[in-house]
Amino acid sequence: MKPRIGIPQALLYHRYYPAWNKFFEELDCEVVDSKASTKETVNAGVRLAVDEACLPVKLFLGHVQYLKDRVDYLFIPRVISIGSKEYLCPKFMGLPDMVRYNIDDLPPIIDTTLNLRDSKLNLFKAALEVGEVLGKGSWQVNKALWKALIELRKHRKEMKDKVNSEAKYKVGVLGHEYIIYDPHISMNLIGKLKKMGVEVITAEMLSKSSLKKGVSHLSKNMFWTLSKQMLGAGHHFFDRNDIDGIIQLTAFGCGPDSLIGEMIEREAKRRRSQPFMTLNLDEHTGEAGLLTRLEAFIDMIKWEGI
Repeated sequence: MKPRIGIPQALLYHRYYPAWNKFFEELDCEVVDSKASTKETVNAGVRLAVDEACLPVKLFLGHVQYLKDRVDYLFIPRVISIGSKEYLCPKFMGLPDMVRYNIDDLPPIIDTTLNLRDSKLNLFKAALEVGEVLGKGSWQVNKALWKALIELRKHRKEMKDKVNSEAKYKVGVLGHEYIIYDPHISMNLIGKLKKMGVEVITAEMLSKSSLKKGVSHLSKNMFWTLSKQMLGAGHHFFDRNDIDGIIQLTAFGCGPDSLIGEMIEREAKRRRSQPFMTLNLDEHTGEAGLLTRLEAFIDMIKWEGI
């Protein structure tokens, strides 16, 4: 019988799931995800987390709670860095510990450390550690990792190919993938904009060179990978004449968002070149209120004759 690996459908799931799924499949495992977020998922996470935790962490705990009795292992890597001389938010480093502290009766957690700050070769080391837990040899692990990287490259190309050039209006949406692409937390913002005839462009649809150019004006290198991507996308959108408006999604309680979101807002006010709106989401945000603000935002773009 294949071991069942549980992958919570939150946080880095939205960035790496195609690769993680392929990797474990190649190791003869059955991958079980926690399904799409629901109100029950959020409520479960809120009950489990400390009050100070950010919304994405609360949501993650809710997904773990759903999975814990359905799988043989939980895959919750301790991700420190995914880029050279950069880091992720500290919540990714402490995620396995937060899960263990807040949830009882857990199956074994595969919490291998991923730290690519000094060398990309550490990815192979992390993969071998996972293979060791599952009793797999190095040849099978390396083959699985290679196929997983191909799958991830294919997924990212598909994201870039999603641009619909026939839409009348284009709106850049800024925010973390685990907010934008979670239909429950974002209240299907992308779907709502598309129904209004708006083409949505996110950071994941941009090239690395565009994101890099977007942060080239900074006086020092920003070492938070995800925030750097968000800031780079923001400046890229500000510089494009074909972007009719920009919407920024931030999560309540997110430390990096409180800084980067403010930097982007200030730049938007300084330039005044496109309509700009920030939506701060938490577990209490109402869908009707969000829809009203979206409709008003799109109407503003139309009235300004852009």
